[in-house]
Amino acid sequence: DRSRLVLVVVGAFAVLLFATVATSDPVRMAERGPSMPFTLPDIDLTQPVPTTTLADGVGGDTDPRATRSWELLTAVLENLLLVGLAIGALLLARNAWRHRPQLVWHPRPAPPPPYTVLEELATSVVDDAAEQRALLRRGTARNGIVECWLRLEATIEASGVVRDPTLTPTEFASDVLGRFDVDAAAVSRLVALYREARFSTHELDEANRADALAALDAIHDGLRRARTKATSS
Repeated sequence: DRSRLVLVVVGAFAVLLFATVATSDPVRMAERGPSMPFTLPDIDLTQPVPTTTLADGVGGDTDPRATRSWELLTAVLENLLLVGLAIGALLLARNAWRHRPQLVWHPRPAPPPPYTVLEELATSVVDDAAEQRALLRRGTARNGIVECWLRLEATIEASGVVRDPTLTPTEFASDVLGRFDVDAAAVSRLVALYREARFSTHELDEANRADALAALDAIHDGLRRARTKATSS
C-alpha cells in the first residue's frame, strides 16, 4: 500500500510538471553578440568617464510571460511539497498508532469478604468433608487427588466469596484457606499433589493418596477450629 501511494504521488508530480512546461510560453534568450578582436584601446585616465544610456529593449524588464510560467511552476512545486508532507504525516501517524504500547488494565483486588461469609465458608467446607474424602479414595491415586481438590475449589467458590479475576481457581482456593488459622503447610502440600497429579506424566501411588488425605484432614481440622472460635465469640 505504501509503495503504491508513493508511485501515485510521483506520477502526479511528473504529470503536473510536464503540463506546466508544455503550456508555458518560450523564454526569450539573448542573441549572441558579434565577435570582436581582443584589443583594448588606450584609456586616458585624465579625461572624465562618459556615461552611456542603455538602448531601448536591451537589459530592460524580463518577459512577463516567462515570469508567469516560473510563478506557476513554483506554485505547483509548493503545492506538491505540501501534499507530500501531509501524506508523510499521515503515514507516520498510522505507523505510530499500529505500534502504540498496549495498555494493561489491572483491576482493583476485591476487598476481603466479611467475617460472616468466611464463617459460612468454613461451615460449607467442613460439612462437605465426607464427600471430599470419598472422592480422594475413589479410583486411582491420580484421579482421586484431582477430583478431591476440584470438589474443594467448587465448595469454596459456591460459598459466596468473590474471586479476584486475576487469580486462578487454585490460587483463589489457596488464598481463601490462608485467611483461616489453617496449617499452611497442609494447604501447600495438597495443592502441590493436585498439580502433580494433574500435570505430570509419572504414576502416583497409594503413598501419595495417603499424603493428600492427611493434608485434607489437617485443613478440615483448622476450619473446624476457626468455626468453633467464631461461634463462641
